[in-house]
Amino acid sequence: MAKIHISEIQNILAQKGAEDAKPNAKTGYFLEIRFDSPQLEAKVVDEELQNQTITADCPYGMVTIQFDKYGQLKSIDLS
Repeated sequence: MAKIHISEIQNILAQKGAEDAKPNAKTGYFLEIRFDSPQLEAKVVDEELQNQTITADCPYGMVTIQFDKYGQLKSIDLS
């Protein structure tokens, strides 16, 4: 299983110019990790999660987890 820490993702994005990728940034804070891909054929994997959004608090702020019309993980937003 691959593992990467949120702080590592934040640093990578900040180095690429996304100044709002780190908490306490002067411009605000927003980090979105996308999991969908236009190159891959999608199919229904979980009917219960189709078009669902889950939100929760975490140490980084508010987490929003979005699933697409196929029930596949679409994105995770931290703000």
